[in-house]
Amino acid sequence: MKPSFPSQEGIFTGENVIIELEKARKLKARLKAGEVCLGAQIAFSDPAVAEILGRAGFDWLVVDTEHSANTTVTVRAMLQAAASTNAVLLARPLRLDPDEIRRFLDLGSPGVLCPFINTGQEAQKLVEACRYPPAGIRGYGPRRASVYGFDADEYFRDANDALLCIPIIETQRSVENIEEIVGVEGIDGVCIGPMDLSISLGAFKQFEHPGYLEAYEKVRHACHKHRKAMGTACYSLDHARRCSARGDQLLLIGGDDHYLSAEARRWVTALRS
Repeated sequence: MKPSFPSQEGIFTGENVIIELEKARKLKARLKAGEVCLGAQIAFSDPAVAEILGRAGFDWLVVDTEHSANTTVTVRAMLQAAASTNAVLLARPLRLDPDEIRRFLDLGSPGVLCPFINTGQEAQKLVEACRYPPAGIRGYGPRRASVYGFDADEYFRDANDALLCIPIIETQRSVENIEEIVGVEGIDGVCIGPMDLSISLGAFKQFEHPGYLEAYEKVRHACHKHRKAMGTACYSLDHARRCSARGDQLLLIGGDDHYLSAEARRWVTALRS
């Protein structure tokens, strides 16, 4: 008797939508349409944080591996947790390192928010690190990114165009070279890092300082000219509202450690007053 096997209904067959790439495409489309997209940074290593923030309604999240204890293992867990939400989860590498970036992309991150991009040449290297040849130098091995091989052909076909490449602008030098940076094809937008930028300008945390505002306007003008999304980390709700009113789109409004410390302080202060 011929053996009977169950049908493949409900089994991955190579015709599935890759969730991370699809969400990245939608975020890109929203940015091109001029929409404001709210983001939050993740410093803690528990994947529940990504799930909670995604469920809270954030459009994009950034797992910080530059200033936190997060690793490739925790980034993978965050991606798995965020997959059940509508949030796009990007990785923030330690530096412009094609090997490190490749690992995050292979884990399924649909893009990177990369620190200390100071020149157009570095922006070009960032794009190349995120793309397969001939457009880039990314080596092939998308484990989770290709749904563990079930959607390998689809991933290879779509990844170059779908992945998000966003430099962080956080030095005086990067501001001086902003036209070159946003002029690189494949750069989707930039995000100002206000703390490091204010330090570089000699005005630490003085976000209304004339020098800081001049740098900010130069970045905003370049983004508008080249039709790239402008973003910034926001230090208060009022600041976020002002940035939105000025046309900024990628608003990084705090993060898990800030939310926890601020809310804990608020409760303790209220009950002891």
